[in-house]
Amino acid sequence: MRVVLDTNVVLSALLWRGTPYRLLIAIRHRDEARLFSSPALLEE
Repeated sequence: MRVVLDTNVVLSALLWRGTPYRLLIAIRHRDEARLFSSPALLEE
């Protein structure tokens, strides 16, 4: 499964404990989950 997360969703997950946070936790607990990014996204 591929999941694409908007930068705003990731920031919201890092700053607050709402739905985006729970989504990242659920993804993190899956064995096949890997995170990818790009230089352009990291600069945002």
